[in-house]
Amino acid sequence: MVPTEAAVPLQNQSEILRPLPDFPDDIWSDHFDFFSQDQQVYDMYAKEIKMLKEEVRNMLLATENTITEKLSLIDIVQRLGISYHYGAEIANLVEKTFKVYANTKEYPDDLLSVALHFRLFRQHGFNISESIFYQFVETDGKFKESLSTDIKGLLSLYEAAQVRTHKDIILEEALAFAEANLKHVASYTSHSLAKQVNYTLKQALHKCIPRIEARHYISVYEEDECRNHLLLKFAKLDYNLLQMLYKQELSEIIRWGNESEIVSKLPYSRARLVESYFYGLGMFFEPQHSLGRIISAKTTALLTAIDDTYDSYGTLDELITFTDAIERWDAKEIDRLSICMRTSYLALLNVSDGVDNELTAQQRSYASDKYKDEWKQYARSSYIEALWFIPRELPAFPDYLSNGLVTSLCYLLIPTALLAMECATEDVYDWLSNYPKILVSLAKICRLTNDIGSYEREKQYRGTGIECYMKHYNVSELEAKKKFADIAEDAWKDINEEFLKLSTTIPTEILERFLNLARIVNVFYKQGVDGFTNPHNVVEPHIIDLLRDPINF
Repeated sequence: MVPTEAAVPLQNQSEILRPLPDFPDDIWSDHFDFFSQDQQVYDMYAKEIKMLKEEVRNMLLATENTITEKLSLIDIVQRLGISYHYGAEIANLVEKTFKVYANTKEYPDDLLSVALHFRLFRQHGFNISESIFYQFVETDGKFKESLSTDIKGLLSLYEAAQVRTHKDIILEEALAFAEANLKHVASYTSHSLAKQVNYTLKQALHKCIPRIEARHYISVYEEDECRNHLLLKFAKLDYNLLQMLYKQELSEIIRWGNESEIVSKLPYSRARLVESYFYGLGMFFEPQHSLGRIISAKTTALLTAIDDTYDSYGTLDELITFTDAIERWDAKEIDRLSICMRTSYLALLNVSDGVDNELTAQQRSYASDKYKDEWKQYARSSYIEALWFIPRELPAFPDYLSNGLVTSLCYLLIPTALLAMECATEDVYDWLSNYPKILVSLAKICRLTNDIGSYEREKQYRGTGIECYMKHYNVSELEAKKKFADIAEDAWKDINEEFLKLSTTIPTEILERFLNLARIVNVFYKQGVDGFTNPHNVVEPHIIDLLRDPINF
């Protein structure tokens, strides 16, 4: 959309021309403003879940199952979205199974099972070697052609290849082999299997927001002739029960947004309260993380407002004052700000005060301090970016990227996600403050994927990262976009690798936040589209599924 220019009166009565992007309106209007929970239905669901939960636990712990049967059941339970009920049991089962393999070196001989075992071990932090696939590879390093029609095996191999690291040479070949053959067989296989193939090629499990996968897999499992009706019923009940909780939380976020006026008083900014909550839900779906979802949602909404202030509203004079006010972090600074900036600044201080109160009571003030420090760093880097991009004075690409990792928001969103997690100790925050490789890799994914998706819009009124790359390396727009996508894909391998390395020193529950934020970005900016700014047909269907429509029985 072509931005318009508006004359806006300032406190000194002078007028300036501002490029105001024509952002799409909020598509949700009053869909989620009020939610009244049916307590009778909630209690009925909770009662049934309590009974089913023990039956599923007995299934998981059944001693007569083979290793493949155990891991297959764990995979189904995870994909149905109910594994959080059995965290300790599943972790123990996977560890025991991995030790058996490590001692015996005896693996299954079918592609479906081998790829499933490999993926589950890697996802649980066990660095199983890719040599498990040697039995399927010819002497020239190519996968055996006899596997090209094994559709379920190829699906499993494709999913396994998503957890590869830079060292996994065979898995690079596996990805290419599986993708090519799945595209070929999708045209002539059965309807239900073709749907599964097309979905997997569009959205790999490892890069999908867990709750989106749960909703999708429940529908897939319902059509499976070998489905377990008890598991399916449990998954549906649990899904609908959690959706009730999410609706309550979303109503709270919308009420907060209205009270803080960050939508009504900031007409130049994207009104994305529902999408901001969806970010929080993507970070955590489990019921015990309600506070984490709410803090993450508020922070994302604030970041949207303040990001738009730097990117598409403020003048350089206004922005240096705004940046200085954030640096000082003091309500007394508010009179120095232009009218619109006062609203977002006051909302930021109020959210921070709430975080302070919560964490001081937990004796975790170090986490609150980190939250403020990252906000300040974000503001400084956003101002530097404005200095470059408002006058279109493009910096060298390495300089842009170094600064852009901060404006990617990851350095703030990860510490924010950990605020409500008691396992995020002072040692964990100290580790974060050194910007470990897993955090930097995540920031690369966020920055470059966002740059691809927002390029067509942003190039109309400001400089862009893609233009920096084009100028610095003298390449075309298409080449720059491809390079950004390649760097992001390499960063996924880095995250996978660091996840395996760090699993023995950093709680898995914390490492999952890095993966989940990368998954959120993958879903929002899929195929080069900015689904946060333009949610139609990108995240809109997922929000309807996860936050509006319950599953039918």
